Amino acid sequence: MMREDFAACREMYQRDGYVTMKDAVTPEALAAMRTQLDIWADESRQHDAPYGQIMDGRPRFDVEPATHGPDTPALRRITSPIEISDDFLAVARDNAALDLLAEVMSPNIKLQASKVNLKLPGSGTNVRYHQDFPFEPHSNDDLCTVLIFLDDVTLDNGPLEVVPGTHRGELYTLWHDGVFTGAVDHSVEATHR
Repeated sequence: MMREDFAACREMYQRDGYVTMKDAVTPEALAAMRTQLDIWADESRQHDAPYGQIMDGRPRFDVEPATHGPDTPALRRITSPIEISDDFLAVARDNAALDLLAEVMSPNIKLQASKVNLKLPGSGTNVRYHQDFPFEPHSNDDLCTVLIFLDDVTLDNGPLEVVPGTHRGELYTLWHDGVFTGAVDHSVEATHR
């Protein structure tokens, strides 16, 4: 990426709250991660509930309760894949998005967490409209989520939607009637769509 492109990306990030980039990962690294995901999805067939364990004791692998089974694996989340996969760790350490991130945010970047979110065909996994920051609030706001898509994103496969400029507005609760829902209220969603 050219220096001028970094400046345009920085401006877009400050204005809109996001930047997109193509080919952040080499085709070889992408293929290796996809192969590992296929292995994990196949292994998930043997489980009927979240399984595995990360360092704090929570499950590493999360499955969609309503649809997961031996014939229809619905693995929906892998927490900290860099702890158990050299391929995912290699990408976390070296990819073109890191160069862009260093230019847009700061050269002093630190990886806080890694996870894989999946929406396997027929799994019923749905992520509703939300803001990332309320999931793990911090005292500072110089945080950035980097998403690396492992498949082509089309209108047919449930693409990520972003709302430009909402990073400068109000933070909305993801709690409703005392329950953490992971989504903003429907009225907030309707206002921003």
